[in-house]
Amino acid sequence: MRERRRAAGLTSIEAVLHRDDVASLDVLKAQLGATSRSEVLRALIAKADRADLSPADVARLSEPSAA
Repeated sequence: MRERRRAAGLTSIEAVLHRDDVASLDVLKAQLGATSRSEVLRALIAKADRADLSPADVARLSEPSAA
């Protein structure tokens, strides 16, 4: 299975997420009819406008209201 994924250009990563983020992924997974959280993440990345993202967005993740 791993070889098939790599042949398709896929690779596994380890991500550390807050449980609320995982819950959000699960809600989106059900809402979208996705088969996995990975599919949801890939859809979010594809849909994101990279020009609108900035280091300030990452910094906000450390703020208490984001946790």
